[in-house]
Amino acid sequence: MENDIKEVINNIDVPLEKLDQAIEKGMHSEKKKSKKVWKTAIVSSVASVALILGSGFISPKMASVLADVPLIGFMYNIVEHDKGLQTALSDDNKVKLNKTVTSNGIAITVEEVVYDGARLNVIFSMPEYMDIAPGFLYVNGRELNTGESLRVLEDQDGFRGLWEFPINEELPDEFDVTLKFLQVGSTEGEWVFSTPIKKVKNDSHKLVAGQSGKVTGISFGVESVEASTTSTKINVEFAATMEKLFSEEAGVLNATIMDQNGTPLTVLDQSGSGDDKSTTYLYLIEPLNKDITEIKIAYYFFPLVHERKDLIVPLADTLPQRISQGEMGDIVITDVTNKGHEATLSFYVDSHFPYNENLIPFDVKSESGESLITDFVHAIGPNKYQVSYQTNAGKPIIHTLKMPDMEVESSAIVTIPVK
Repeated sequence: MENDIKEVINNIDVPLEKLDQAIEKGMHSEKKKSKKVWKTAIVSSVASVALILGSGFISPKMASVLADVPLIGFMYNIVEHDKGLQTALSDDNKVKLNKTVTSNGIAITVEEVVYDGARLNVIFSMPEYMDIAPGFLYVNGRELNTGESLRVLEDQDGFRGLWEFPINEELPDEFDVTLKFLQVGSTEGEWVFSTPIKKVKNDSHKLVAGQSGKVTGISFGVESVEASTTSTKINVEFAATMEKLFSEEAGVLNATIMDQNGTPLTVLDQSGSGDDKSTTYLYLIEPLNKDITEIKIAYYFFPLVHERKDLIVPLADTLPQRISQGEMGDIVITDVTNKGHEATLSFYVDSHFPYNENLIPFDVKSESGESLITDFVHAIGPNKYQVSYQTNAGKPIIHTLKMPDMEVESSAIVTIPVK
């Protein structure tokens, strides 16, 4: 009998004061199919550790908590945040659709569609943002069982967004794609967009897979790895049900994906599917640059419930500045470079633990509590990061959290050769 993700989450008793997690806009309902698929939100939050959830719903026990979780305030800049997608959008096989469908007075325009073998991306616009119910994706008339995510491109003078559908099966290089929506806000209708599409030319090729390991006794294996100039797709299968990988007792399975030197690689998207025997994770990461010779994946469990401890200190006039996180190491601020009304702050985490840019709760705020940062925290080396913030709002105050105790077993690290 296949798993019911809603039932698993609803059975978790989550104390309201102990949930230090963030979710993305645009969580979507689970489609009832032969294999359950969910989304895992991979977002960088200035206020909380961003690990969970994108299963497509909010359980009653979590709804009131998540309603108060601050969502990401940054516009997604494709050129800066997803160079692989920018490359795909420059390909001749990108479809400029520019089709508007109006149903019951509500208009949606699909501007561009692009497919790179690992994901289907759709740029769309609306006169103003309204929640859009789950989309249905069809290839040559067959519905695909896939998750989806939404990123905000513009929200002034109208709304522009980016839908991303990770593709976890082999599709032909050329096919007819149809995207259908049945509800926008509280209005039911039918918004259907169809077009023939070709895979972009991105030099996609398979890497050596088959690596295996264990995390807290759970076996896993790398099923496939495909690299291209637009993205890198990794499939990892776990010999465990979703309940074993997401529970109050065990915590939430998480991964740091890095190069041979330990520098985290940017995760563009993450989704999963499972049945009553196994669970498969699909990771979409940035294209690999020419200097990368290995991909390392380190697995660990993040506690679902832990005691929150805020760490709030003014930015020191003299650097380096050390902020202790106890057993999980120290945050060490090493440099601040000013340019106009913006500054770039550099820091590292003095720890044995392989952090990543989604696991660093780091914010720069004004004395009144307003967040000053202007972009996501991003990795520049092994446990080394940078973040930009506004400098015209008085004394900067650093806000972070004490991290819960976590560890990575040697058996939970696998290495995928690139060259």
